[in-house]
This record gives sequence, structure tokens and C-alpha cells, in this order.
Amino acid sequence: MAGLTGKNLYVAFNGTDISGKYRKFDPGDGIGTVDQSAGDDAAETFLTTLTTGDATYTALLQEDGSVVYTALAPGGEGTLEWAEEGTADTKMRHWVNAIVTGRKQSIPYKEVVEISATFLYSGAVTHTVYPA
Repeated sequence: MAGLTGKNLYVAFNGTDISGKYRKFDPGDGIGTVDQSAGDDAAETFLTTLTTGDATYTALLQEDGSVVYTALAPGGEGTLEWAEEGTADTKMRHWVNAIVTGRKQSIPYKEVVEISATFLYSGAVTHTVYPA
């Protein structure tokens, strides 16, 4: 099986395509736990609770980057969608309601300016294939 590069990544938030000059996108998910240990237990035991997830995004901020900057405003909520192989038919597609919990801008001397954002999932991720 062939490897996969990120060159075709598609990322959008609230309908705004933010994948143009991305450098890194890290979506992830997990599950909460609750400790059910008590009394004379010799080891901790756990129960699973609710699913959780988040994503981080980093991109170059271009001269006309106001659209991306505005789209990533902290507190913004909407659909976060991504497709690691692009939007062609039969390729995987993922989406989830998410909240922007943070936005940073890096302005280094003699380097390119970057913007980054952190998303917190607010619901379950849907996984399907295009064109669905």
C-alpha cells in the first residue's frame, strides 16, 4: 500500500476553506474515564464515559490572511471538516461541530508569519466518503 502525504488535505471551518497554506493539522479523539475503584481494591479500575476530541491547525498567514484570521476567532463555533486525501469521490471525509478555543500568531524576525488555532469538538465526529 502506498504512503500518504498531506499535499491534498482539505480543511474548512464554518464553510471557509482554510487549507490553502496549512503546515500542520492534527485532529484527534479520545474517551473520558471515571475511576470506579473503592474499598479494598488492589488496583484502580475505570469505566468509559463520553467521547472527546480536539484538533490543532497551523498555517502560513498570507498578506490577504484576514479571511482565515477572522474565521479562527476564539469562541467561534461551527462545522470543522477535513479530508486528508482531498475532496475527490471515494475519499474519506470527516466533520464535527467544534469551538475555536484559542488562536495564536507567530511573528518571528526574518521568517514567515504563522497562525494557529485549537478546536474543541462539541459532538461526535462523522466519518464518511465523498460525495456524501
